Amino acid sequence: MLILHTSDWHLGRTLHGADLGDSADAFIDWLIALVRRRGVDAVLISGDVFDRAVPPVDALARMRRALRSLTAITTVILTSGNHDGAARLGLFADMLTPSLHVVTDPEAIGSAIAAGGALVYPIPYLEPDLVRQSLSDLEPTGESGLPRPLPRSHQAVLGAALRRLHADLSARRQAGDQRPAIAMPHAFITGARSSDSERDIQVGGVPSISADLFDTLGGETPLGHGLDYVAAGHLHRPQSVSGATVPIRYSGSPIAYSFSEAGATKSVTLLTTDATSITDIEAVPIPTLRAIAVLEGTMEELLKEPDEATTASYVSVTVTDAARPERMVPRIREVYPFALVVTHRPSRAPALAPALSAAASRDPREVTAEFYKAVGGRPLDPTERALAQDVWAGLRGKDMQ
Repeated sequence: MLILHTSDWHLGRTLHGADLGDSADAFIDWLIALVRRRGVDAVLISGDVFDRAVPPVDALARMRRALRSLTAITTVILTSGNHDGAARLGLFADMLTPSLHVVTDPEAIGSAIAAGGALVYPIPYLEPDLVRQSLSDLEPTGESGLPRPLPRSHQAVLGAALRRLHADLSARRQAGDQRPAIAMPHAFITGARSSDSERDIQVGGVPSISADLFDTLGGETPLGHGLDYVAAGHLHRPQSVSGATVPIRYSGSPIAYSFSEAGATKSVTLLTTDATSITDIEAVPIPTLRAIAVLEGTMEELLKEPDEATTASYVSVTVTDAARPERMVPRIREVYPFALVVTHRPSRAPALAPALSAAASRDPREVTAEFYKAVGGRPLDPTERALAQDVWAGLRGKDMQ
């Protein structure tokens, strides 16, 4: 049987102001076709389906279309991530069709969902400050009889969540259920590589959890047959994480949301299962509607014989001429119409003349000319010099009134 792992759709997000709706639609269409063509038995979406707690209407419409199409042909299990509004996303969770499971309540952790021939354990994003009491399995203290709160860390609360999985899975294994088990956490696991587009989730200065937590399931003794795969969400770069015996993988976001992701091939992960294990893990590349690229060079280098694929991409351009070129941005965008970021950074940083440190005793017009030469990499031309002179004359006239 086949299980598809994806995450971090971030519907409603933009890239430096550019609307990514068309890219999201293209991904959804491709995903539906892939699920139908390959006969996928279950789709796991490990959090951050939306980019913010109150998503825009068009993002809601896209998600509705995706879920309607997918649940007509397969089972879908999705969890809330740190960007999602968990309460809103899970509002009607207990009223949904049997082919759609939306898990946003931490109290549901430890209950397996049978899908794709596997036992799937969804784990919504756990904000330590919000769940360290409700998930606590520590000894009670005081007259209240309530357990002590867990330590204020991602490691502590996810460890408590995994102990719930341990209890359920242990009972199932003892009863003879040897189906492969999959956990769906939304967290930053040590050893993974982040990018610029993920939101910081540090608590107490520590954003991550250790990978070996998934071997022990938060307990002291691992199960003989524990987890078979960890379908992680949160990081946007597709990658496998070392540090544990169980395979841990981030499917990554289907669309690039920052230029730090340039060069990374986006993908979903397909898992092949048999009666007791996962027999194959396949990364399936996602076609890109519009690629992203990072360019750097002089204006002459950037504008001379540009690559056709790059001119059709979203690009971040750094111009390295010694002096800022005239009409730099419009000239770049004539050739690269999807240039979203255009900056000037001289290849050698300008050095200010030592005389500028004693500027208070010098003619301000002379200081202005030296400043522009140092920063701009060239002297002021006659028109610019005349304009600077007029500005200073106007300022002096005001001072004398």
